[in-house]
Amino acid sequence: MGIRHVYNKTCYLNVKTTMTRCCSLALLTLLPCLCFSQIGLNARYIFGKSDILDQSNISQDGVHAAIEYNFRLEQKRIEFRPSAGYRFTLQGDHSGNFRAYDIDFGTAIYPFDFAGDCDCPTFSKEGNLIKKGFFLELIPGISYQTLSRQETEPNDPSRLPIRSKNFVWKIGGAAGLDIGITDRYTITPMFSMTMLSSSEWEGLLLDGATGKLDDYVYMGAGLRLTYNAEEKRRRRN
Repeated sequence: MGIRHVYNKTCYLNVKTTMTRCCSLALLTLLPCLCFSQIGLNARYIFGKSDILDQSNISQDGVHAAIEYNFRLEQKRIEFRPSAGYRFTLQGDHSGNFRAYDIDFGTAIYPFDFAGDCDCPTFSKEGNLIKKGFFLELIPGISYQTLSRQETEPNDPSRLPIRSKNFVWKIGGAAGLDIGITDRYTITPMFSMTMLSSSEWEGLLLDGATGKLDDYVYMGAGLRLTYNAEEKRRRRN
């Protein structure tokens, strides 16, 4: 168990170092190409689906909130949305729940306005809403998650309470519609689905034993609020 713990810790540190280097390199590479940028807040209610978590009495539904920095290339409606967020599931009557810190790298395409004849997101209330505002987004990412399991009874004979931690990969997709409410603010209803990589968790099973979680998928429904601070980045009507 000691060797395995050291091996897992080393893997996590390697993943963290690699992700930091990749993110820094990507930002340095794209920096000269950046033309339009905005800051956004994203909040979603998530609905989880996992037979393993159902059997283990661990909550799956909760809340995800993130702050984004959005930028795009000058000529095409391809937008990049790196974000940092916090996610947790509501414990309720369950004996366990998840909390996570997420780093996501969203890339959105506006299929009906790919040529990019405006400075979007849709900061003006004028124009064709669907054409200018509808997008599809691919969202890969990495997450540092914590699983907390509590005793279900005062004299529970299992090894609870237990708290275990893991790095997991994420891959997700979303669809949304940018709606300009003023020249500076855009509100975006969104629907998303995210899958997590397979991982082993201490305390996953009801008796506190280690188990593999490989079927956790969650859907999200929520809103993004985007703010454009600079006059020169507004839509040209």
